[in-house]
Amino acid sequence: METTKNENKKSFLQNGGLIVCSLLTLYGLCICSFGGVIFWRLRESHQMVSVDSTATAGSIATQQSAATSTAVARVTEQSQYKFVDRFDSNTSRWMTGPQNDEYWQGSVSVKDGVYAWDVEKVNKTFVHWADFYHGVPMKDFDAYIDTKFIEGTPGAVCGGLVFRKSSKGWDDGAYVLSICNDSLYKIEYHGRDGWEYLLRWTYDDTISLSDWNRIEVKAKGDHFNFAINNKDVYELVDARQLEGGLAIIIDVRDKNPAVIWFDNFGYQSR
Repeated sequence: METTKNENKKSFLQNGGLIVCSLLTLYGLCICSFGGVIFWRLRESHQMVSVDSTATAGSIATQQSAATSTAVARVTEQSQYKFVDRFDSNTSRWMTGPQNDEYWQGSVSVKDGVYAWDVEKVNKTFVHWADFYHGVPMKDFDAYIDTKFIEGTPGAVCGGLVFRKSSKGWDDGAYVLSICNDSLYKIEYHGRDGWEYLLRWTYDDTISLSDWNRIEVKAKGDHFNFAINNKDVYELVDARQLEGGLAIIIDVRDKNPAVIWFDNFGYQSR
């Protein structure tokens, strides 16, 4: 009788052990499966993030490549303008020589491939310009100039282009696009009432404070397009001046010395 009880007890323990082992095994499989699902989801999520990051990087690279290609194409087109002055000499008869008047003292020269304006002393803040073709009136045109700031108080030295300037003088009308040595640019009109902002001071991070900057004006009728460093920045419609002269301009707004260079002046009629 005792033997039967012992056998039953042993059988019960064995069965219980098998049940426990089965449960543990099942539990372990569940844990492994759950862990596998989590791992798979994390891996899938990581792959999706990687794909998105790669796609974003690819998109940025494509945009940069397109921008570079556009800039190269634009520079190539500009180099084929009807008239391009690289300032290797002064065959275009730009204004040069020593300057000494009530506003400033210094010199303007065409030397070593640049058109250099050296402002040694400022008596009064001023603008000064040099006419292209001695101010002969022009209607529709494309023009560009490279500008580099060599010396001057940040924000106090600007350079650019005057266009559609009346042969009767500033009071009869002229437009100005200028960039300054603090990465700001502006578009103005000068008439009988003085200076008028057509575009107030605007920041553009492509304007270099230590390297060359290219500014560009396209004029057709009353429509104007402006670009800086081969990037379109502004459009304007203004019918006050439908023809006029073209000029290079500097604008100095404090009494410290300043030096600004110009190069690669391009022009073509449209």
